[in-house]
Amino acid sequence: MRKRKLLIPQPRSRFYKVICKTCGAENVVFSHASFPTRCKVCGTQLVKPTGGRALVLKDKSEIVAELG
Repeated sequence: MRKRKLLIPQPRSRFYKVICKTCGAENVVFSHASFPTRCKVCGTQLVKPTGGRALVLKDKSEIVAELG
């Protein structure tokens, strides 16, 4: 009897390291955030939830790296 290869599904969600353009602080946000994420220092909204993958607001924040 032959063993079959079982494919293990990988998660589609990631964590992003985001820099706030207003104050320059680094924040870690979830790619599928269900709640608006704000900057820890100045309080500006960085991520807008859309029901699936969250929208990173380009005029207020910039993605620096994908974590994990």
